[in-house]
Amino acid sequence: MSYSTMQRSLEIELISAEGLKVDRKPVKRKTFCVVKIDQKTRVCKLDESGGSCPTWKDKIEMEMPINGSVRFISIEVLSRTSGGAEKNVGYAKIPVTDFMGGFAPQGHLNFLSYRLRDEYGDKSGILNVSIMVKPDGNNIKYSTPSPLVVATRDYAACSSQAAVNGQMWRPKTSSSMAVGAGYGGREVTGVPVWCTYQQSS
Repeated sequence: MSYSTMQRSLEIELISAEGLKVDRKPVKRKTFCVVKIDQKTRVCKLDESGGSCPTWKDKIEMEMPINGSVRFISIEVLSRTSGGAEKNVGYAKIPVTDFMGGFAPQGHLNFLSYRLRDEYGDKSGILNVSIMVKPDGNNIKYSTPSPLVVATRDYAACSSQAAVNGQMWRPKTSSSMAVGAGYGGREVTGVPVWCTYQQSS
């Protein structure tokens, strides 16, 4: 298999966040995101006025190995003070199976929302992103099935901002994905956010 088929190009859009907190206080500073895949890092543009509810709408493209070495995408949200110092707001680790393989084929745009947690494991906000595995023309099928099930009529928007946009829908995720990577470390697995859709009678 050639090197090109051992990787996939991802289109990741850092859309927005809400309820961002540092030390349990609402963020009032400028914010931005850092995306990490394996050893590669990309930084999104700075939101200068959103405070605790920033909107970036910044699309980036990154390559990701598909040989099983990468299981998560790590996204860190940071705030920047007037003096230029940067402070961690929270982390989310997005499982690759949330957007790749099984019910999430190449070219499918996945809207996802994740709970952010700070380095102490405390809740620090919600991150809204979209991820698409760009088609490469080889039509490769993946052996690992995704736990996601397309059931938009049964579930509501992931977050309040998503509901306003009327476009983000999140199926219920298996309980295994809700297990954190340890609250004492610097990275905690982001927990998908969902709520049951109540149809009017």
